[in-house]
Amino acid sequence: MKRLPYPITLAFITLISTTLSASNPADWETYFENDSIKIEYTYMNCIYTEQFDSEFVILKISNYTNDNITIEWKEELWYENNCINCESNSTEHNKQITISGNAFSKGDCIKQSHLRIFSKFTEELSKMNGVEEIISLTNFQLININIKKDE
Repeated sequence: MKRLPYPITLAFITLISTTLSASNPADWETYFENDSIKIEYTYMNCIYTEQFDSEFVILKISNYTNDNITIEWKEELWYENNCINCESNSTEHNKQITISGNAFSKGDCIKQSHLRIFSKFTEELSKMNGVEEIISLTNFQLININIKKDE
């Protein structure tokens, strides 16, 4: 009977710690805020079974208004302190998202979206055939942020 409390206690502690970490997976940093929206970001390590593990910048955009709005911006990305798209006119890094009134939208590890930015591979280099060096995101900027009320 003395063995029963230890497994139950261990299971309870594991359940509580998992619940707490799942409800607050990361600390969010404010990137931009005005009367209409707030853009926050955090870094998230994503573990995959069919591709290399990766770190992403995850964006969360909150709509403070009662109206549906569309937010547009361009990403400027620096890897190893070199901007890869600052001089580019390509629309590849132009992003857009619509958010309902008094709601928010955030990126995640699962689906490709405008709300995540690749930061780096986190897989061990020895496990990445053909990869000689891991390049890391050193800076990002969201420029030309435009907020439009949907009609």
